[in-house]
Amino acid sequence: MGLLGSLFSKEKEHPPLDPGNPASQRIEKFRAALEAFAGKVSDRLELIPTDSSLYVFIGKPPDAFGMVWWNAEGEHNFKTLMKQKGLSSVRIQLLSDALRDSYRRHAGDDRFSTHVAGKQVTVTPSEAFAADVEKIIREVA
Repeated sequence: MGLLGSLFSKEKEHPPLDPGNPASQRIEKFRAALEAFAGKVSDRLELIPTDSSLYVFIGKPPDAFGMVWWNAEGEHNFKTLMKQKGLSSVRIQLLSDALRDSYRRHAGDDRFSTHVAGKQVTVTPSEAFAADVEKIIREVA
């Protein structure tokens, strides 16, 4: 990034994620799918890893974002959730609003950086944030 880019960048720099951090091992479980996905997306990515899933905020949460996640059943996002569960757009909006509120509640959680598909991404290894995201998706879906 050039001098002007770094001066005007809104992206906060985070310390690198330690490879010994449990979040690193959690990310590795989904590395292949994540690499393929990250290679196709130009937006900012923020990873929230759990023991059984990897949640990814896409874009600029909490304002404008999408989400994708992987678990034992495969890849999911808002669109696939609508199809699989027969959810209305109103229900998806409730999901999005709840995730936005959760993101704001956890804005002060520690964040780190790592590289995926040659891109720097943010990692939030917060157990509380991950549990909140899982609960929201489970309840709304």
